[in-house]
Amino acid sequence: MLLRVSFQNILSFYRRSDFDMFPNPKREIFPHHINEIGQIPLLKHALIYGANGAGKSNFVKVLQFLRAFVIDDSFLDKIDLKDFFFQLVKTNKEPIKIEIEFFTNGKYYIYGVEIQHSQKNIINEYLHLSGIGKKDDETIFERNGNKVSPTTDSKLSEELMKRNPNSSIICLNKQYPVISDSSLSKVYNWFENELKIVTINTQTPFLIAMMSKNKQLLNFANKLLAKLHITDSLQVEETPIDKWMLDKKKTNELQKILQRASITDNSGLSEFSNNRNNFNITLKNGEQIVQEFMFEQLGVDGFKKKMDITTQSDGTVRLLTLIPALYDASKGDVIVIDEIENSMHPTLIYNLLKFFFNIESKGQLICTTHLTLLQDQQGLVRPDELWKVEKENGNSVMTSFNDYKIHNTMNIRKGYEEGRYGGVPYISNIE
Repeated sequence: MLLRVSFQNILSFYRRSDFDMFPNPKREIFPHHINEIGQIPLLKHALIYGANGAGKSNFVKVLQFLRAFVIDDSFLDKIDLKDFFFQLVKTNKEPIKIEIEFFTNGKYYIYGVEIQHSQKNIINEYLHLSGIGKKDDETIFERNGNKVSPTTDSKLSEELMKRNPNSSIICLNKQYPVISDSSLSKVYNWFENELKIVTINTQTPFLIAMMSKNKQLLNFANKLLAKLHITDSLQVEETPIDKWMLDKKKTNELQKILQRASITDNSGLSEFSNNRNNFNITLKNGEQIVQEFMFEQLGVDGFKKKMDITTQSDGTVRLLTLIPALYDASKGDVIVIDEIENSMHPTLIYNLLKFFFNIESKGQLICTTHLTLLQDQQGLVRPDELWKVEKENGNSVMTSFNDYKIHNTMNIRKGYEEGRYGGVPYISNIE
C-alpha cells in the first residue's frame, strides 16, 4: 500500500511536490473506500486531473523511474539522465530527489534517493523502517556516495559501490548481500511485484495465457464485462492446431510463428498485433493447442455467436488489457493507470470505476484522467480522492481537493469546470 511520495527536480516538477493516500477523517461518505489494514487508514483510490501538458503523465513517469531504478541495476546506464531533470530554468545543478513511503509484509518503509545531475552518481540512498509518526524511524541502511552503513563487510560494500556507482543498493544486494537485513528483499519485491504501472502504450501480449492459467482472473473478467454489457461471456477456447489451421486457413502464418521457437509444457508462443493478443500456441499432453479469446455476443432475434478478438473494438481491447491490473489491485497491489479513459466511452469508465470502487479490495488504484464525469461525490468518489496538477511558470504543482472546503452536497464537477479549483486548460480567445 502506498502512503505518500515526494519528488523534486524531475521532469516537469522543479520544486518539491507531494502526493499521498491519507483520507480526511472528517469525510464520512464512502467509508468502504478506506483500507483499514495496518496502523494507518489509507484511501483505496485516487483520481488525478489536469490540463494537457500539466504533468499528470509525468507523475506516472516519476513512479516508473523510481521503480526501474530499484529493480534494474543498469537502469541509469540505459537512459539519458539529463532528459529527466527539470529543464525550464537557466541553471540547474540540483539533484533529483525522490522519497516514497509504503506498507508491505506488515511493516512501513521509507525509501529515498538523490541522484547527481552530471555524472549519474548516487549522492544519497536510504531505507528506513517508518515509525509512522508514533516513534522514531529506524535506519535499515544509508548510503552516502560509496559508503554504506550498516554492512556486513565495509570494504566489499565500498568496492561494490565504486564498481556500480549508478545502481540501487536494494538491487545490488540481491546479487551481493552486503546488508543482512531481510527487509531489502521485501522492499525489492514490493517495487517489482506490487507496484504496477499501466500507460496508454502498455501492451499485454500474453493476456490469453494469463486468463487461461488463472481461472479467478477469468471469472473476474466475466463479471466485469457482463456488468458493463460488453459480452455475455468471455472464454479461452482451445483447439488442436491441425483443426484450427483448417478452420482458419492460416497454415502459412502458423508455420512462420512455429519457426521462431520450440514449445514446451511450460512455455508457449503468442501472436500479437494491433494491440491484440490474437492467439497462443501451447503444448498440452504432448499435443499442440491453439488458445484464443471468444466473446459470446447477442444478435438478431436472440441469436448468439462466438466472436474472436479481431472483431472487437479498440475500446473493448483496451478494457481487456486493464482487467488484470484491476484484478491485481483488488488483491492488494498498487496499480497506477495513466489516462484510464483512453479509447473508452465516459459512461463506461464511470460504471467501470463504480463497479471496482464497490467490490472488496485490498489494494489501491490511482488513475490520471480528464473525465470530469468521475467527480461525482454523491455517487462515486470522496473529495480527498481527487487531485489536480497544474503548471506555474513551467513547474508542475500537485494539489489535493482536500485542501479546499468542499461540502458533501457540492457539485465538484461544476466547480472544477468553472475553474474554481484550478487544473483546467486556459484557452485564449481563438478568434
